[in-house]
Amino acid sequence: MAVRVQRALSLPTKKEAEHIINAVIESLETTLLNHLGTDGFRLKLNGFGKFYVHHSRTDTRRKIGFSGQTIQTKTLRRVKFVSLGVLRKQERVD
Repeated sequence: MAVRVQRALSLPTKKEAEHIINAVIESLETTLLNHLGTDGFRLKLNGFGKFYVHHSRTDTRRKIGFSGQTIQTKTLRRVKFVSLGVLRKQERVD
């Protein structure tokens, strides 16, 4: 990936391309972490995909298989990804 970024931006070294890639990934991660408490937050990257934060509805009581014990599960927050554009078209196998 660094080689492709290096060529696209005409950078002299692969190391500089790696720094750019790391900065972009760190920015995405920081933005998602800052909005992790916001259910339904979406971060869209045009033509690539979108990340969104999803909170599980509520705590749930579940039964453990062999022991028969019931436990209270915790509310979860998840970051999901949905592909867009060319990537999405290639997901389907006909």
